[in-house]
Amino acid sequence: MFSVDWVEKYFSRVRPWHVVLIWGPYTAWLVAHGARDAQLSRGALLGMFALGVFGWTFLEYILHRWVFHWKPDDRVEWQRDASWLIHGIHHDYPYDPDRLVMPPTVTAIIALVLWFPLKAALGVHLHYPFFAGLVAGYVWYDLTHYYLHHAVPRTAVGKWMRKYHLVHHFQTPAVRYGITSPLWDHVFGTYPSDRYQRASESEIEAGT
Repeated sequence: MFSVDWVEKYFSRVRPWHVVLIWGPYTAWLVAHGARDAQLSRGALLGMFALGVFGWTFLEYILHRWVFHWKPDDRVEWQRDASWLIHGIHHDYPYDPDRLVMPPTVTAIIALVLWFPLKAALGVHLHYPFFAGLVAGYVWYDLTHYYLHHAVPRTAVGKWMRKYHLVHHFQTPAVRYGITSPLWDHVFGTYPSDRYQRASESEIEAGT
C-alpha cells in the first residue's frame, strides 16, 4: 500500500501479538517497580493500577474522537494524507488484519508524551502503577478492537460491543467513539438513540 518500505513495515502493518510482546513486559516492569516501592502500600498499588485502566478509557475516547477523527483541511495535501494515515486507512480497510492495532512506534510516541506530565502530576510513587494500568488498558483496547473486527462474539455483551463498533464504522462515524466502553459517549453526548443499533450486521455493513 505504501511505496516507502519503512513506512509499510513500521507504521502500517501490525499484529496483536506484537502489542502483547512489547507492552506486556513493559506493564509487568512498571508494576514490579511499584511493588518494590516501600512508600507504596499494596492497596495504593492496586488502586492506582485500576485508576490507570479507567484513565485509559478516557484517553481512548479522546484519541479516537479528536485525533483519529481529526478533520483535515481538504485544501492541504499533507493534512489529508496525515488524516488518512492516522485512521482513515482503518475505515477504508476495516477488516485488514494487519491494520487493526496501533503501530508500536506510534504507541511509544504517545507513551513518551504522557510519561513526563503524568510523573510530574502524580509523583514518583504513584506514577508507576498508574502508568502500568494505563498501558494495560491500552493493550486491552487493542486486543478488543481486533476481536470486534474478526471474532464472532458468543456473549450478549460481546455481540453488543461488536455491533456498536460496526455501526460507528459503517453508519455513524461521527459518533460512537467508545471501543472498550460506551461510558464516555454517554458523558460527551456521542451515544445517539437511533435505529442503527437495532439493525442486523448485514444491514449495517450494507449501509441500509
